[in-house]
Amino acid sequence: MTLAAEQRCGVVRPALENGDLEVLVLGLDAEPEVISTVAGCLAEDERRRAERFASERDRRRFIATRGQLRHILAARLEIAPSDVEFEYAPQGKPHLSRRMAAGDLHFSVSRSEDAAVIALSNTREVGVDIEAVRPIPEADHIAALCFSASEYGSYCALPTEARPAGFFQRWTRLEAISKAIGCGLAQHIPLNEQDWTVHTFIPNPGYIGAVVVQKRLEDPHDGRGTEHPGAPRWPCGKGR
Repeated sequence: MTLAAEQRCGVVRPALENGDLEVLVLGLDAEPEVISTVAGCLAEDERRRAERFASERDRRRFIATRGQLRHILAARLEIAPSDVEFEYAPQGKPHLSRRMAAGDLHFSVSRSEDAAVIALSNTREVGVDIEAVRPIPEADHIAALCFSASEYGSYCALPTEARPAGFFQRWTRLEAISKAIGCGLAQHIPLNEQDWTVHTFIPNPGYIGAVVVQKRLEDPHDGRGTEHPGAPRWPCGKGR
């Protein structure tokens, strides 16, 4: 099945477009023939990762995510999905191999339950996160550890019924920046928020997503006129 066919049947659909930034939503509980098709392009290390999932459902969702990621990148690179090569940063962030003539194509992937999102930018670093909104018993404790003072204050001011969505709205922004710079949330690294443009979006009902893209010289929202490397300022000693 081609990328265009996947888009027609609803497996892949756009969620956000802004300049050279594009976010696509993937359906992970796809028909068996779709899973079979995308599984055929996985590399051996991806097949081994898939086999380590105890749940058949989680195994299929991993295959759907990685296989569709390969199809999407291959369509932009004009190569076969099986020819896409990845390298991994120390914290596990994937990027295109330096052996590939990929130009400045950047991407980020996130998965939650039966949905995934892929963010792409042709020129700038990007990070994306998606979460299914649900109650988290330790949300208040995580918020106290991880959110900035202003974010934590605004979170605490929310009524009880609004806190699950409020928590994940803030959490996805934090995760998206962490993914963009390829660090873990336990690392204490300062962030200048002016380095990044942040977009919150709703990929599916019951989900919240956030995508961040590094600002560049011509970005009208960046008054300093340079491209800046950024990093999270929210110290977080607890992951999920």
